[in-house]
Amino acid sequence: MKSHTYKLVGMAAMVLGLAQGCTSFVDLKSPTVVNRDDYFNRESDITAAVNGMYNSLRGYYNNYFVVAEVPSDNTEANNGNLAYAEVDQQTWLNNNSYFQSLWLNSYNTIGRANIILDKIDAIAMNDNLKKQYKGEALFVRSLMYLQLAQFFGDVPLILKEVKTEAEAYSYLREPIAKVYAQVETDLLAAIEALPPVYTGANVGRAPKAAAQALLGKMYLVSKQFPKAVPVLKAAKEDANFGLLDDYAQVFSVDNRNNKEILFAVQYIANGNGEGSSFCIRFAPFGSGTDITTGAFPAGSNQGTEDLNDAFEADDARKPVAIARYATTNALYTRKFLDRPIANNEGKNLWPVIRYADVLLMYAEALNETGATGEAIKPLNEVRFRADLDDVPDVGQTALRDTIQHERRVELCFEGHRYLDLLRTGKMLEVMRAYKEKYKGVGYLVENYDIRDRNVLFPIPFRERSLNPELSQNLGYD
Repeated sequence: MKSHTYKLVGMAAMVLGLAQGCTSFVDLKSPTVVNRDDYFNRESDITAAVNGMYNSLRGYYNNYFVVAEVPSDNTEANNGNLAYAEVDQQTWLNNNSYFQSLWLNSYNTIGRANIILDKIDAIAMNDNLKKQYKGEALFVRSLMYLQLAQFFGDVPLILKEVKTEAEAYSYLREPIAKVYAQVETDLLAAIEALPPVYTGANVGRAPKAAAQALLGKMYLVSKQFPKAVPVLKAAKEDANFGLLDDYAQVFSVDNRNNKEILFAVQYIANGNGEGSSFCIRFAPFGSGTDITTGAFPAGSNQGTEDLNDAFEADDARKPVAIARYATTNALYTRKFLDRPIANNEGKNLWPVIRYADVLLMYAEALNETGATGEAIKPLNEVRFRADLDDVPDVGQTALRDTIQHERRVELCFEGHRYLDLLRTGKMLEVMRAYKEKYKGVGYLVENYDIRDRNVLFPIPFRERSLNPELSQNLGYD
């Protein structure tokens, strides 16, 4: 087994340039430093760099739930972490550590993808593998930019390797429309480059359908609904993916990378700290070994009563999606059950794109283009698995709310709810209503501060301190 890395001078907003790899692309070890001039001379170097790019997603998604679920009506902080509580209550400032990490981890991953794309053409290697690796790098870069733009709005658009500090500081925020246009260009290329499926040690890499689904999501975010329909339809009709009959099996650590998972971040429990800790972090505080093992349950992504009440009677998903720990009355998800030997030794993956997500996005795209009668079909596929009655054709306006409700209960705790609220323009309305309903009942809900500015996160204080030319979002210092 070999492990490589190299050094770069990068922008303050980025920690660029780590590349590492070995036999399996998820089997990653601590890197050793080598001279950059000796790197990227052969196919194995590119393979290591691509593996390192995927590895960086593990750090990105470790705390993704904090920014993508906790600010919503799905979950709450209910612990002593002040930075976490600021996100929960939307009282955040520009120095919040989770926003800083989100920014740095995003650009770290983008930097890795850029280096691969810059270096790969000069390497003598198998043409099909070269094409695939380009597609993987374009997919991962697009994933980061799509989420960066949704969280922060206009962001620096960096599409090549950054070699000097002066060059790094030259990148300023670009209009969000330009970012989405680049995501579209990259994903269209990725769709043409990526294989439909992987086998063996390569299972877990991004396939073609994942790029189609991500492009469809970008079209929904940017209100390009007619463009979303065909690409989401293509992902839906990919025979390699589909709904599992048993909702619980989608998340089982004994059924990883099943046919419902288009793309997930890979964590491996190998005794080297390369596993996940979601099972421990999400288990109710004070639950000991009743639910998980390996460390102290943190209760750091506790479900809300509002989410619990959102499930229809007899919804077969509910016992998996959200449960109540009787001893403390805390609500928690059973999607990430595992009993690891220690922190960072869990086998839980982080599902980024699931087939059910594709069906619900496809329903949304159809409805927004006026095909409401067709939109209820993929929606009802999701409901059928949950043992729920079909939704009738209730008209476009009512179906919008129905689809978003279905997304909430189907995808809860998986990092979709807050971005869905932002994407549909409902965040302020929903969270202000949540505050009024649960003041004095939910965890410190009376402290919520749902301001108009909160539709975007602030550009982190550290980034603007290092590069004062970076502008700030409206309403923040």
